[in-house]
Amino acid sequence: MRRRNDDNAVRVENLSEDTCDADLKDLFRTFGPVLRAHVVKDYKTGLSRGYGFVNFVSREDARRAIKNLNGYGYDNLILGVQWSAPRAN
Repeated sequence: MRRRNDDNAVRVENLSEDTCDADLKDLFRTFGPVLRAHVVKDYKTGLSRGYGFVNFVSREDARRAIKNLNGYGYDNLILGVQWSAPRAN
């Protein structure tokens, strides 16, 4: 298993509450190999909080995904896709 590279991570906003990790991975893998796709969920309800993260193997694949999916209509919503802010250590 490859180590996650946060330099190649994108943040996806405006996800519907029933979006799951597999949905996110399916949507983004058309742009290149995805190491991880994670939808942030509410602890109490288990439903999506409306955003998630996708980690790509390649920065170029992440860049292409941002270019093509930012403003894309998905599940009756318009996605916001941009570079993820680096994690605080």
